[in-house]
Amino acid sequence: MTRTMQYVSALIAVTFIALALLHVPHPSPYLWLPYAAGAVLALLSLVPNLNVPFSRLLAITTTALMFFFFAGFFMGVPKLESDWYQSQEGWAAVSLLVAAFTLIPVLSDYSCRCKAECRQSRASRANRTDVGDLQNSFFSAPEHPRPRNS
Repeated sequence: MTRTMQYVSALIAVTFIALALLHVPHPSPYLWLPYAAGAVLALLSLVPNLNVPFSRLLAITTTALMFFFFAGFFMGVPKLESDWYQSQEGWAAVSLLVAAFTLIPVLSDYSCRCKAECRQSRASRANRTDVGDLQNSFFSAPEHPRPRNS
């Protein structure tokens, strides 16, 4: 994981912590819990050496949480009134949407860890010292892709 993506994951974790704290006084008693789970998933993406089965489990958990946030948003939108931006429920819908989209880079990191080619590419780049910023980008591909067997 590049240093830039570590900063992005840390910012995502801080965002989820802020959303969890904002939802603690909400009338629903455990509405903060999914946001806290998002913060934990974002913080776990900062761990440098996760094995593939655990990364796969975290990717599945992140996907489920992302669908939970999207489902909550799409279930709540039809109930919003014309002045949704002045009510608590309107901002709850916005925070669900923000949380769902914020999990996309976290899921991308976990899925990248599950791919052997991506792991190999990151390891080979870490061993070289003359690598530019362009090659250290988060969205990378292996340098020598293998042909598919059709």
